[in-house]
Amino acid sequence: MSNFDWTTATDEDVDFQYSPSRHALRPLDEYLHEYAELSSPYRTTQLTTSGSPLLIYIHGGYWQRLSAGDSLFNAPDAISHGISLHAVEYTLAPHASVEEIVQECIADVLKVIKELQPSRVVVAGCSAGAHLSAMCARHSEIQPRIDGVALLSGIYDVQPIVRTPTNDPLHLTLESARDISPQLLRAVTPPERALLAVGQHESSEFIRQNAAYGELLRENGSDVSISVVPDRDHFNLPYDLLRSGTLVGDWVLNVLKGKER
Repeated sequence: MSNFDWTTATDEDVDFQYSPSRHALRPLDEYLHEYAELSSPYRTTQLTTSGSPLLIYIHGGYWQRLSAGDSLFNAPDAISHGISLHAVEYTLAPHASVEEIVQECIADVLKVIKELQPSRVVVAGCSAGAHLSAMCARHSEIQPRIDGVALLSGIYDVQPIVRTPTNDPLHLTLESARDISPQLLRAVTPPERALLAVGQHESSEFIRQNAAYGELLRENGSDVSISVVPDRDHFNLPYDLLRSGTLVGDWVLNVLKGKER
């Protein structure tokens, strides 16, 4: 377990821990271009069928970058497995606060589940999207409707972000960050199953947060799998979400297909 303490570390060291691009296998711009290129042939409305198993994906970008249109890179795998794929769109900071973004995501998840009436549902997200997915999975109307949540490289205690330049458009205080941190909120009925996964090539803080939130869900009764995935970083781990033969993909596919672990 990491000995890093964000409350006593320098601002520079906190920023280093919470800057995934500084630990990644490839430059961030390459990944962002790749997301857009792989997603460009698809539209989220073309990838959903009523009654099918459904993967709802919430993108990252520290609540201030990317879009649903950049988040359809799993479409070929979804199509090959007969799984509906819906990417959530939300207003980016600074045009919305993180709390407002959480509410938008909750509304979108409820709306798509109501419209599609899927046979099974997994909500998944990466980075800030994992935070948003965790917040959605806590919601009293969403929790009973989903079969699992796949949280990749997430931030579940948002407080350290207050000490980084990432916070400039977010305008979070320590108090407001605590209010939107699933790690710090009162216990609720957890999702039935949860995958908490982080890449091997990530900072000690992302690995620590992944384990800590996974343990919290486990203590509250969720069937939890906690993993550090070899040869993956913060930006390529989401590619595995529906890919057979990968740790993340096999977990998601098994839940969506109703198979026992």
